[in-house]
Amino acid sequence: MTTLIGGGTGPAEGSKARTITPGDRYLAVAAAVALPGPRRGGPVGQRIVATVAGTLSPRLQPTVVAASAHHVATLIAVLTGEAGLAAAEQVLLGRAGEEPGRWTGTTRIERSGVPLLHTTVGLGPGAPAWLPPAAPRAYAPSVHLGRSAPVATADDAVRLPLPGEWVATAWEAQPHRVAAALRDPAEPADGRVTA
Repeated sequence: MTTLIGGGTGPAEGSKARTITPGDRYLAVAAAVALPGPRRGGPVGQRIVATVAGTLSPRLQPTVVAASAHHVATLIAVLTGEAGLAAAEQVLLGRAGEEPGRWTGTTRIERSGVPLLHTTVGLGPGAPAWLPPAAPRAYAPSVHLGRSAPVATADDAVRLPLPGEWVATAWEAQPHRVAAALRDPAEPADGRVTA
């Protein structure tokens, strides 16, 4: 069975918990706009927590983080047996013509109680690594389990292999360009990374 999960983000924190059994496949879709919370500048967010025995594919459409908003996105996946995962997210800091908002993303993946990946990235005003004017407005992290891929780098993207998995990150000025950097074949001539 394939189930589509739609989501949106506003000033109230949202949380989705799922148990994915063998043979189930979940795909997360739908763009979202993160708006400032009731306490201006305070965080709002989306939290996806899943116990996975089937396949989880949260390939989230762009989340636009409006000026003065702080969006906190969390993915926690606990995999059992041969469960699969292919997670990708796209973030755009600020709507057209406005200052960027702030985004903090955490991904934690475990298989049979053993941590495989735990990473947190913060972007936007107030984030420790935010260094304008060179800071990207669009960011796309991705993680894939169940198959390996070689190291690949480009001006705006990087893919790193891990045992039985790989992670990739792309950053740019526009979201369609970060998505293309991860999707297109890696060729020395165009400098893109396969995801």
